[in-house]
Amino acid sequence: MQLAHLEDIFRLQTTGSNVTSVSYVVPPTYTSPKNPNDHNMLTTGAYGNAFELALDTATNSNGTTTETLSYQSYNGQTNGSFSAVSDSGTGSNLASAYQSLLSTMQANGEMNGSTSSQLGSAFSQLEAKSQQGSTDATVSGGEMLVQAGGPINFNGISAYQNSLVDSVVKDLTSTLDSVA
Repeated sequence: MQLAHLEDIFRLQTTGSNVTSVSYVVPPTYTSPKNPNDHNMLTTGAYGNAFELALDTATNSNGTTTETLSYQSYNGQTNGSFSAVSDSGTGSNLASAYQSLLSTMQANGEMNGSTSSQLGSAFSQLEAKSQQGSTDATVSGGEMLVQAGGPINFNGISAYQNSLVDSVVKDLTSTLDSVA
């Protein structure tokens, strides 16, 4: 496969003009133009699987509260395949913010059985940690190894899409480092 055909191996999902998910799959027949014998040459610079579910509670001027749930996840393989997701949902309480997040992810095609299970477990932990939504809280999990050297960039996807992946990796790395 030549670089001119990289768009064939990218799946991008957008909501309006905002990218919420970027996935990249290295096909088994792909060889790097720098070293045609090395099938693992094209890498993400971040390996592993990590996620974060964060609650931000804000009190409005009229005394009501707005709950915002943010979800980020990253799954990277050493062969270059990766997926990165960043979504949020807002509601008047924790339950409605969670339903909003689930609806957004379903509408964007980012919900599957594994993600649903991960979110369900994280939400249960977040309910307890946030005292049912009365205080900000974050739940995270997984492990990632991030190579030094700055942002993670790919040829064939836009700077905005590269920015999304880099942002997710940096945020999750920061969260995992603070937990460790």
